[in-house]
Amino acid sequence: MQQTVVKTYTGSQEQATSKYRADAEKMALHGYVPTNQVWTAGSYGCGSFLVALLLCFVLIGILVFIYMLIVKPAGTLTVTYALAPRAELEKTCPKCAERVKAAAVVCRFCGNTFEPTESGAAPARGAPFEVDLPTSGAEALGMKLGRFFAKKPRR
Repeated sequence: MQQTVVKTYTGSQEQATSKYRADAEKMALHGYVPTNQVWTAGSYGCGSFLVALLLCFVLIGILVFIYMLIVKPAGTLTVTYALAPRAELEKTCPKCAERVKAAAVVCRFCGNTFEPTESGAAPARGAPFEVDLPTSGAEALGMKLGRFFAKKPRR
């Protein structure tokens, strides 16, 4: 299954956005979330400008030139979708450093037994304990800055 899908939607900005919204719901059903959007306004090429400039000697050329200045062609909205990470919580085995499900009591790779919680069972979903979730570089930097500024006393 592809990890990244890039789609383009053409038309006016409103038309392209409505097409994107309808398609984003379909992509979400397959586990994809939009990660990037770029709107590029439409433009006429250099050839159209030169033809209108040459036709300026004739009255119709002036009208074509004015039309090109007023009416803009359709633009393009480019959206990048990425496969969303699984919602399952994971933890890292301290013995073999492999990732296992958070509810695991025994590591499936090395057989290491994890310490049970106070009730003697595996932690329930949503129970507070440390989980190693993959983060992007920006998220990691934000977390470090947040911890740094939380320690500083406010004046």
